[in-house]
Amino acid sequence: QEAQVVVTVHRDLFGTGRLVRAAELTLGLAACLPTIWRTTEPTVTFVAGLHECGSTLKVTPDALVYSTSLNYKPVPTGNPVIVRTTPAVVPIECHYPRRDNVSSNGVKPTWAPFRSTLSSEEKLPFSLHLMSDDWSTERDSTVFQLGEVLHFQAGVNTENHVPLRLFVDTCVATPTPERSSSPQYAFIDFSGCLVDGQLDDATSTFISPRPRQDVLQFAVDAFKFAGDFSNLV
Repeated sequence: QEAQVVVTVHRDLFGTGRLVRAAELTLGLAACLPTIWRTTEPTVTFVAGLHECGSTLKVTPDALVYSTSLNYKPVPTGNPVIVRTTPAVVPIECHYPRRDNVSSNGVKPTWAPFRSTLSSEEKLPFSLHLMSDDWSTERDSTVFQLGEVLHFQAGVNTENHVPLRLFVDTCVATPTPERSSSPQYAFIDFSGCLVDGQLDDATSTFISPRPRQDVLQFAVDAFKFAGDFSNLV
């Protein structure tokens, strides 16, 4: 497994014919014990994740280098006044090339030409709806009284596009649907600032948290244009 380090150690660690005990061998700074060992076998095996047992990672221009160590710490036996072996530390390194595919599986390209990406971006459908007071459905009526609150929900249908976070840069109210209609009131302006909420007589605000990253909800106090004597709010 590429995400694991497997170390098999001969118990004749020093080549003297004297077998060390499995309990005297550990792996890494965390002193992990052997995973596989039997008293009758001449080897012990450690199996650990690359980030386990206190291993360290060093990044070089060409490789990822995981470093750990095999530790031998003899346990005194017999007369505690004397020792017959000394502790030892054997460095271990695993090198993973940064510029190669470390898996045996083939890599399938997932890039798309810029023209296809641009075409997808141009077709993203945006929406702006008046919502009910609890935001559960689109509001049926467009009739409001002064003192009520308008609940707006802006959204974008990302479909197969990568996830997007939606912002509203500006939002302008006019007496008629024509963009050139006058007067005009930009209640969202200056690259996404809800300026209407900064007025002393207004409680307009963005709703937080968002229901989704591609949806933005904001509440605006109902208003009418000064000097307009119609019933239009």
